[in-house]
Amino acid sequence: MTWTDESVRAELHVIATEQLGWKGLPDGELSSTLDSAERLTLVVAIEDRFKVVFEPEDDEAADSIDAVVRIVLHRLEADNGP
Repeated sequence: MTWTDESVRAELHVIATEQLGWKGLPDGELSSTLDSAERLTLVVAIEDRFKVVFEPEDDEAADSIDAVVRIVLHRLEADNGP
């Protein structure tokens, strides 16, 4: 499957609904939305779904859904080649 911004965002919506019980994706900063357990749950679910591994710098940069989408797309490209 070729992942796009929209398809990654749609999968994040599913993950957030199933894993965190959210009704939608937050618009603001994730640090104000997630506690540490929720953040870990989200990262593990993303890694499992997309078969990628977040690096420590990814976790630091994942401050919004837009940033998470960019990170996932970058990791998919890095892990699977262009």
